[in-house]
Parts: sequence; structure tokens; C-alpha cells
Amino acid sequence: MSYNVETMSHSAQFLNKSFLSKIEGGQIKEAVEASSLFVRERLRQAAAVREIIVPQGVTEADIDRDESTDQPKIIIDKEPDSTASFVQFQGTGRRSWFKGPRYSVRFGKVESQRFTKSKVELMTYRSDIRKILSDNSVMDMADQEDSKFYELVAAIIAANPSVQRTTGAFQSGTFKTAMQSMLTGTRKRPIGKMLLSKERYMDALDLPATSVGNDIATRHFDEGIESSQKLWGIPVVTHVKSNIYPTAKGWIFSPTSPNNFLGNFFTLQDATLFIKQEADIISFWTYEFIGIGIANTLSMQEIVFS
Repeated sequence: MSYNVETMSHSAQFLNKSFLSKIEGGQIKEAVEASSLFVRERLRQAAAVREIIVPQGVTEADIDRDESTDQPKIIIDKEPDSTASFVQFQGTGRRSWFKGPRYSVRFGKVESQRFTKSKVELMTYRSDIRKILSDNSVMDMADQEDSKFYELVAAIIAANPSVQRTTGAFQSGTFKTAMQSMLTGTRKRPIGKMLLSKERYMDALDLPATSVGNDIATRHFDEGIESSQKLWGIPVVTHVKSNIYPTAKGWIFSPTSPNNFLGNFFTLQDATLFIKQEADIISFWTYEFIGIGIANTLSMQEIVFS
């Protein structure tokens, strides 16, 4: 995923002074907008879950209320099952009442640490205040997104390990077995993307040319593994979050576009910077309202590398 990078034409102190001037002049919205674009882009780039399930913006018009509480959720229709019959010319197909299954995606809030600083102290910074905001809060929020996603995935796999867990060495046979598990039998789930740690992804450098092909092996030698971001034609999302995703594991997920075989990631309000000033003290933090749900629990396979 690409994003625009700002070219600084002024010093960091000039930008910080401009940022503070907007706040003091009551232009809170303009000060927020000056940071919001950079904030949102960094968040989308940093969260691995946003590469697996493409986020979809929703509004209050899309929200359903929980029947027992005032908590927001969205009820999603799932594809009803169907069959076909071979009949004689005088015959008719089997008639049955169909019932469309549904599932709910519930929302929660992710909020960064709340930062407080004197405006005089902020003037002393030689670095762009917008970069400080992104480094200290937005990346932490992205980690929370990935943490909740991993908890959901781990619970799904733990409920069906004999079917949805493959164990083996980092070699083509292990990945082949994992992908076949999703495609065969009654599952019939397509292959979308893989999720691996960068550390584990680097193991692909050791794959022999007989496994990945001479051209790929040559490219890995000349350009490095990062030049492809694919294994056996499957796009790979890599991460450096060993504190969230175990490096000894990898996952295969079904795609969410053009047809959704996995689940939903809704953003009721994407990353928003909030700024408050009381006298000479400035407080700021970032928050968002998101909902993540897995509709097809069989649309993922875990690989445990031995």
C-alpha cells in the first residue's frame, strides 16, 4: 500500500509554531486537519489486519442497535446455501424454504495515550509535531487493532485445530498442505493472502530453486526477498510484531474482494486527532471507532512451523 510523503519546505519549529498558532486562534479544526491526513495514512500502513481485511467506512445510517443494550453493531447477511437437481423434462426442481443466515459486527473504541504539554515546551522541539503525534499514538492504536484481530483468529483456530492447523517445516510441502486443506472437502475456501512475520518470511531465501523456480531464486539473490512480497503466487502481508503475532506461526486467509469470503472491518470513525487547550496547557490524543468480524470461520488456516 502506497501513500504520499510530505516534503517539508519549512523548519520543524516553523511548523510547530503554526500548529500552536491555529490552536490559540481557535482554529482547532484546522490544526487537526493539518495532522489528520498523515495520521490516517500511517495507521493504515502499520496495521496488518487492514491488509487482510480492507476497511470499509460506515455512517450512523448503517448502524443497528443491540436488542439488549445501546451498543452499536451492524447486522450482515451471509450467503444462503443452495443446491441444484437433475430432473426429467416433466419434472421440477426440489422446492424448499430458504433462510438467510446473519451475523453481527460490534463496535469498540481504540484510544491512544493522552499527552499533555506546555505550549512553551512544545516550541522547543526541533522535530515536526505531526510526526511526534503519529509516532506516539497512531502506531500504538495500530497495534491494538492487530492484537484484537489475533485474539479473534486464535480463538477460531483453537476451536477447530484438527482441521485448521497445519504443522511442518518452512517448505513448499507445508504450504501446499495448508492451502489444500482450505480448498478440498466441504470447505472450498479460496486462497487470498498469507500473514507472516518478516523474520519467518526471510526463510524463503533458503528455499531451493527446485521449489520456487530458477527465476525467483535468482531474483531473491539479486534483489532480496522484499522484492516479491509473494510466495507461490500468493500475496504475503509481513509484520514485525512478534509481541502480537507469534513468529513461529503463519496464516492463510480467504480474500475479501472482489467477493468477500472472510469477514468485515468497519470504521465508524477513522483515526481522529483531538486537541484541547486550557490556558498554556495543551492536551491531545487520537481515537477511532472500529468493528471487526469474521463471518466465515473456515476461511483461514494456521501454519505452525517446526
